[in-house]
Amino acid sequence: MGYGRRKSNKIGTTLLFLLLAIVFGGCAGFLAYKLPEKVSALKVAKEAVTTFNAEQVALEEELNTHKLELEAVETEVQNKKAQLEKEIAAHPSVNVSDDTNKFAYLTFDDGPSVNTVKILDFLKANNIKATFFVLGKNNQDEIYKRIVNEGHTLAIHSNTHEYDKIYRSVDTFMTDITDLSKSLEKITGVKPTIMRFPGGSNNTISHKYGGTSIMDQIIPAVNNAGFTYFDWNVDSSDASANRQDKNVIVNSVLNGSKGKDEAVILMHDAPAKTTTVDALPQIVEGLRQQGFSFRAITGETEQVKFK
Repeated sequence: MGYGRRKSNKIGTTLLFLLLAIVFGGCAGFLAYKLPEKVSALKVAKEAVTTFNAEQVALEEELNTHKLELEAVETEVQNKKAQLEKEIAAHPSVNVSDDTNKFAYLTFDDGPSVNTVKILDFLKANNIKATFFVLGKNNQDEIYKRIVNEGHTLAIHSNTHEYDKIYRSVDTFMTDITDLSKSLEKITGVKPTIMRFPGGSNNTISHKYGGTSIMDQIIPAVNNAGFTYFDWNVDSSDASANRQDKNVIVNSVLNGSKGKDEAVILMHDAPAKTTTVDALPQIVEGLRQQGFSFRAITGETEQVKFK
């Protein structure tokens, strides 16, 4: 009996081991079957991550490239803007109130001075462009620049305004205006091409220093050098006295402009010409009532000349 029980236990143990072997064998087989699949999936996932990282790096590099390109475009736009502003300054645009066929050209000789600043302030407040025939003066760089930057025409009158020197010969005259032209270009970046002869193209005071034919010799030289000269067809009479009466100036301009489609008005902004500044509001209002709009003289303006 004892022998039979031991034999039965031994058989049970053997069966248990067989069962466990079958189970473990099945698991091992299952794992052996599934493991390569899992490894392959893991490998694919790892490759996908690597590809994603590479694509991310490539996208970041492309983004940086586009950023640099955008910065280059922005720089080019700013440069073009600066160039355009300089071109506009060199060739002032038509006044925005140009809604008629009558144009008044306010021109000022013999500046710059403190009066030039007052005139510029008035013109800016009234959105008017004008022309300044300037002299060569020290310590006035900011006014020269302001004339250009605010869209007016910076034009040549004379470097020295000394008649006895500039009208002595063609060479002395050309040296005078060329020196001024170079100086103004250096200061403002804009080369002036518009000029006005001291005393006008028909002045006779020059005969005293260069002979009766001096203007006939100078004018072709000026033209050949690329300058365009302008005289005037309306005189404000502000040079007829050191400090002319304001009403005389106003009446001279308004009466002289009647019946004209284009009025090139001679005024002065030298230090003594305070009444010219005072007369400007009435002059502008009166010209507007006559139907005038305002322009600065440019190379496209029809030339007004005495000879």
